[in-house]
Amino acid sequence: MRWALAVVALAALTVPSAAGAHLRTSRDAVDYRASARPSDAPLRIRIYRADLALGLTLLGAHRVIVLGYLGEPFLRLEPKGVFVNAASPTAAGAKLVRPHPSSPQPVWQLRSHRHSVVWHDARVRGLPRSVTHGSWRIPVLVDGRRTDLEGTIERVGAPPAWPWLVVGAVFAGALAFVLRRRTLIRPATVWLGSLGAAAALLSAVGFATASTASQGAWIEGANEAVVALVAAVFLVRGSSSTRALAGGFLGLLGLAVGLTKLPVFLHGIVLSALPGELARLSVAIAIGAGAAAAILGLVVFFDVLEHYEEPELPTSAA
Repeated sequence: MRWALAVVALAALTVPSAAGAHLRTSRDAVDYRASARPSDAPLRIRIYRADLALGLTLLGAHRVIVLGYLGEPFLRLEPKGVFVNAASPTAAGAKLVRPHPSSPQPVWQLRSHRHSVVWHDARVRGLPRSVTHGSWRIPVLVDGRRTDLEGTIERVGAPPAWPWLVVGAVFAGALAFVLRRRTLIRPATVWLGSLGAAAALLSAVGFATASTASQGAWIEGANEAVVALVAAVFLVRGSSSTRALAGGFLGLLGLAVGLTKLPVFLHGIVLSALPGELARLSVAIAIGAGAAAAILGLVVFFDVLEHYEEPELPTSAA
C-alpha cells in the first residue's frame, strides 16, 4: 500500500507537466473556415485550417507574381524557386523580409529553391463582427497575364452549451448517488476513472492525428498514454483500495486533459481527426467522469489513511 500511495502521489505531480508540457501545440478549435475556388493559374492553393495561412505551389514551368496590398509585386514563383520583393510593404507586413527602404523597382531576394510558399495574408483573415460570410481575392500575374485567386470565408458559431452541461449533470448525479452508498465508492472510482481516461485518450488521439497537429500534440498524447498505462497496471493487479486509488488518478488525468481542451466548446470548428461532435463528447466525458473519479479517489485516499496502522516493531530482549 505504501508503494501504491507513493506511485499515485508521484504520478499526480506529473499530470500538469504532461498536459501542458510547455510545448508549442496546434490550436484545438477555431472560428473561421476558408476555401479557394478553382483557378486557371498554374498553382496548387491550400488554406490551412488552424490559422488560415495561405500556401501556393507552382505547377509547371511558369512565372507567377503575387501582387500585394498596394498592388505592388510581392512574391515571385518560378522554376528557380520563390523570390520575395524586399521593397514590398506587404512582404514586410507578412514578416517574409526585414523592412527595406522603398524602391520604385522590385528588389527580389531568393527565399527558397522550392516551388512552394506559405504566409499569412490579411486578405484571407477573419470577417467584421456582424458578417458571417465573405469572399477573398488576391491578384496575380501569370506569365504577364493578370488573373485572380479567389475563395470564400465564413464564421462558424460556437455550438450550444446545453448538451455538454447535461453530460456534466449526469456525472454529478452519479457522484452524489455513489457518495450516499459507501460500498459503491471503490468500484465506482475504478469505472469512472477508466471511463474518464479512455475518453481523454480518445480525444488526444483525435487531436494528435489531425492534419493540423504539431509535434507538441504528438508528444502530449504519448505522455498521457504512458501515464495512463502506469496507472492501469495498479488498476488490474492491486487490492481493492489500490485499484480505487488508481481509478482516482486516472480520473485526475482525464480531468486535466479535458480541461486543456475547453476551447472546443467555445469555437465552431474543432481541429481533430474525429468528427466535431464526437471530439466534444469525448472531452465532456473526460471532464465529467474524470472529476467524479478524482473526488471519489480523494475519499478513498483519506479512508485508507484513516484505517492505516503502522506495523509494530519487535522489541529487543532485555
